[in-house]
Amino acid sequence: MTTRQGIGETLKDAIRDAARWYAVLNAPDVTPADQRGWQQWLADAPEHRLAWREVERVQDSLQRVPGRLAAPALQRATLTRRQVLTRLGMVAVAAPVGALTWQLAPWERWRAQYVTGIGEQRKLVLADGSQLMLNTDTRVDTDYNPRHRLIRLHDGEILVQSAPDPRRPSRPLLVDTPEGRIQALGTRFTVRRDAGQTRVTVLADTVRVTSANHPDGRLVQQGEEIRFTAGDLPPTRPAPAGAASWAGGKLMVVDMPLRELLAELGRYRRGLLACSDAVAGLRVSGTFPLADTDRALSVITEAFPLRQRRLTDYWVTLLPV
Repeated sequence: MTTRQGIGETLKDAIRDAARWYAVLNAPDVTPADQRGWQQWLADAPEHRLAWREVERVQDSLQRVPGRLAAPALQRATLTRRQVLTRLGMVAVAAPVGALTWQLAPWERWRAQYVTGIGEQRKLVLADGSQLMLNTDTRVDTDYNPRHRLIRLHDGEILVQSAPDPRRPSRPLLVDTPEGRIQALGTRFTVRRDAGQTRVTVLADTVRVTSANHPDGRLVQQGEEIRFTAGDLPPTRPAPAGAASWAGGKLMVVDMPLRELLAELGRYRRGLLACSDAVAGLRVSGTFPLADTDRALSVITEAFPLRQRRLTDYWVTLLPV
């Protein structure tokens, strides 16, 4: 009993901290030091990243609540943005944490046209013949009109195989995230969005990435990736090996630190997957099944001097033997 209570308190503390960071980052007086502090906090522990994802979802949900439901909140608009976001954090803290993830309200799913749950993948063929694959825990809308072919990625990850537009004049194929816009230039690419960052990996041909602060954008070529925020569009870098291996139901990694590997596998299962600091830097290479993350964990513990500690099915930690 004491152990489970401790787990709950750890998550509650992380969610409270995440709500405070959200308020700081969205305040008009946010500083570069604030942003660096948030990035350090995010990297410190896997439960911080889990908590940040959930608080982001709460905020995104409340921004898109249907008008009649949103009216009572809007009538109290005299609150400052910081106060609103702080109160938002308290809403998140009040949510149950037993399963470590939760459905916030019915409109959470209504507002997305295409959705996958944790561990689920889905293939689609769009109206123009373009192919779209949704990875785990992903929410997407599409907007095809005479001006453009638009895919909106709210959260998660997609693989896009663009097709020539059957209409004339041809319309651009675009992917929008809260951080910016990706324009396909006859190409195949992935887009991943989480923790206030968008990652684009180009598998074939070229895309152009733009953001509000960088309207001229940047070209990303085959074999390159870029990770950007609304305020920062850095240079491209070589894409990691196996960047789109998830589309084949496997996670392929080369020389990846164990902590990062567990964070990736954790996207495909409910709960918290972590390791002790003593083994966090262990470098791992291999291919792991995404449909059976328990099997992936067994492969890792068989290959390395590691053991699993399971407090529940939702809380698994790898420790040195």
